[in-house]
Amino acid sequence: MPAEAQALADARTLLGPGAYLLARGATCLAYTDGRRVARLARTAEARLSVQVQLQRRLAAQGVPVPPVLETGLLRGETPYSVDILISGDGQPPTAAGWADLGEGLGALHHLPHEGYGLLEDRADGLRGQASRPELGIITRLPGVWPFGPVPLTVHPLIQADSALLAPLTALEAQLSEVVRHPAAVCHTDLHAGQLIWRGGRLAALLDFGDAAAGPPAWDIASAAYFHGWAAAQQVAAAAGQPCSEASALFGVLLALHRASRAQRREQVRQAVMFAFSCLSRLCTEPPGPDSGIHHRPSQPIPPHKAPEL
Repeated sequence: MPAEAQALADARTLLGPGAYLLARGATCLAYTDGRRVARLARTAEARLSVQVQLQRRLAAQGVPVPPVLETGLLRGETPYSVDILISGDGQPPTAAGWADLGEGLGALHHLPHEGYGLLEDRADGLRGQASRPELGIITRLPGVWPFGPVPLTVHPLIQADSALLAPLTALEAQLSEVVRHPAAVCHTDLHAGQLIWRGGRLAALLDFGDAAAGPPAWDIASAAYFHGWAAAQQVAAAAGQPCSEASALFGVLLALHRASRAQRREQVRQAVMFAFSCLSRLCTEPPGPDSGIHHRPSQPIPPHKAPEL
């Protein structure tokens, strides 16, 4: 049986005959019956064990995450999990909603862990894959400058706007230092599809498959990248973290990472604009008309549409 046909059959075993495809990701397929979501691993990188572990730990602390109903192996080989499907109402986040997110991240940041970098996919503890911070960062942001082999001069971010070369070069020592700040468990990927809003409040924080052990400034920078610095400041305050120089430095790392992964011109431009916004916060930005960054308000995902997993 073709892989996706088998996956649909598996999903219907779990959810009943009305299950249908909700989202197709690189590592998972998600199916729903309108009330529940079944995630079926497509590859060994699906990371469902650590995802479930974090959901359960955070739920126990009252963080709004989808309740986990069931986990296991299908046919003895395919990891799966089943959660409650949580949908938003189309209302944008309020200040209280951003505070909800910050409080949830604060709980995440206080979970005990070992090591650095992308968390190992395990159910019995939170452990980063690396023994040192500078090795940990590249488990989650592969090859990112100045920790990877690609010279900054040929980086896609610099190719898109050469005015970034000199100020980013000047930050090399600070970037090398900021990743050594005290580490916590971080979400690392706070795009709009990970946040379900209802009545302006956070109904659910989703997808911990990219969680990594690193400085909490990583999450503040991620919030800023996708939602703007004003929202990030509200998130940081509620998380008990400063929206500080460290956040702007991590923002530079995220801009480099996003530019290197970009598949569309507008994605590169977003990375460039965000890099300039970080430099502005660090007071090292060269003057120019492209120094600002503009964000659309965070938009909830409709009930039957989901981001890539």
